Amino acid sequence: MKTTVKSFFLLILASATLAACDDCGNISITEPTPEDSQWLVYGTGDTALFKDQAGNTITYLRTGIYAQNVPGDGFSVTDDCVSQRNTQVTNIIEDKDRKLPYMGTYILKKPDSLIVKIGVGDKAAWNITSSTPTEDYKLNDTLYTAYILERADTATEGPAKVYFTKEKGFVKVEFDNENSLELINVY
Repeated sequence: MKTTVKSFFLLILASATLAACDDCGNISITEPTPEDSQWLVYGTGDTALFKDQAGNTITYLRTGIYAQNVPGDGFSVTDDCVSQRNTQVTNIIEDKDRKLPYMGTYILKKPDSLIVKIGVGDKAAWNITSSTPTEDYKLNDTLYTAYILERADTATEGPAKVYFTKEKGFVKVEFDNENSLELINVY
C-alpha cells in the first residue's frame, strides 16, 4: 500500500512557511516520519473491499487526508507566538454509497511521542498504545498481528469491536446489531 507522504509533507511545509512570524524567532515544527505515516495506512486512490455478514462486497474509498499544525504542549492558539508546533494528520475512508460509517486513522506527532488513534463513524474512537491487546488474524492466507479494540461503554449501536493492523488497516469491524465488515483486500 502506498501513502502519499510527499503531498502530506508539502502541506506541512506550506503551513510552516505561511505561519512563520519574524517577531517570534525560530518555530519548531514536529513532523511525522515516513514510519509514523504508515499508521495512516490508506493512500491516494486506495480502495478497500469489505465483505458484510450477508456476503455482499462493500467498497470503501480513501476520501481525504487532513493535516495541520497544532500548538505544542504548553502553548495555545491564543498565544501571540507559538514556538513549538506538533503535526496532526487524519486519514478517512468511506463507503462509496455513504450508507455505512466512515473509518479513520489519526496520528499526532509530538517531539517525544506519537499518538495513534482509529475511529469508526462518530460512535467510537480508540488509542493504540504499546499496551493495546493484539491477536493473530489471518487474511487471505497471510497472518497479521491485529490490535483488538473494544468499546468500553454500554451503547447499543455502533462498532463494538475492531481488528486493526498497521499493514492493512481495518481488517474486521463488529457492530452491536450482529452486522460486521471483514476486509477482502486493499487495492
